[in-house]
Amino acid sequence: MLELFRKHPKAFLLSVGLHLLIIGFMAVKLNFLDRPKNLPAGDTAKIVQAEVVNQKQLEEREKKKAMEEQRLREAEEKRKAEERRKAEEKRKAEQKRIAEEKRKAEDKRKAEEQRIADEKRKTEEKQIAEEKRKAEEKRVAEEKRKAEEARIAEEKRKAEEKRIAEEKRKAEEARVAEEKRKAEEARIAEEKRKAEAARRAQEELKAQLLAEENQRRLANLREQYIAAIKGRIERNWLKPAGSEKMPDCEVNVRQGPGGIILGVSFGNCGATQIYRDSIENAVRRADPLPTPEDPALFQREITLIFKPEGL
Repeated sequence: MLELFRKHPKAFLLSVGLHLLIIGFMAVKLNFLDRPKNLPAGDTAKIVQAEVVNQKQLEEREKKKAMEEQRLREAEEKRKAEERRKAEEKRKAEQKRIAEEKRKAEDKRKAEEQRIADEKRKTEEKQIAEEKRKAEEKRVAEEKRKAEEARIAEEKRKAEEKRIAEEKRKAEEARVAEEKRKAEEARIAEEKRKAEAARRAQEELKAQLLAEENQRRLANLREQYIAAIKGRIERNWLKPAGSEKMPDCEVNVRQGPGGIILGVSFGNCGATQIYRDSIENAVRRADPLPTPEDPALFQREITLIFKPEGL
């Protein structure tokens, strides 16, 4: 019961109070039910007095119960406050202990770091001294090696100078002989060059004359080719009805292999749309256009000047 009171004091006191109230109510009811009927007036007064006394006793018990409940509440609050004080003291003591352990651990860590740093410094100093010793040994060995290399190089230089002098003498003899040979070869080569130049000049002249003749022939064929295309278009042209004097018109014809018409466009042509349409229809009716005698003269894009006054 005491453990239940400590865990739930309010619920415990409320339950006890309800039980006492029910018991008191039942006692009053039983007294009322057990009252004899048709009692004399004096007996009835005694019964009423007894009930009043019982009611006072019940109120006194309720008052005492309330005071007891108040005392228990105060005792419970005091107990909880004491528990909180002890818990706070315990928490502070634990914090102090942890802080002390941290301080000791930090001191130990710093001491270990200092020890490692000292060991590292000593190791580095030892390593530097060793490196200096090796560097000095290497420097002495390098000086000896260079001195030996210089001696060998000097011997090689002298031998090389002697060899070069001998080679120069032989080279000079060979040069004189080579110059004589080259002079003779140059004379013969010059005679051949002049003969070859005369022959090439004659061939180039022939080629030039032939090319000029070919260009004239191709130009003539190109003119004939363009004239044939223009003549076919003009023969297929139908003058628009009611048209008066019409200007010259630049016509661009795009054709494929075999003279197939692929497209028609106009350049400088200050004519009406009806006039341009009549020219385009003439080009379309001329499909396929004449092909050149020489395939090299074929042009995918041809520009013609259409002159209606010359028809």
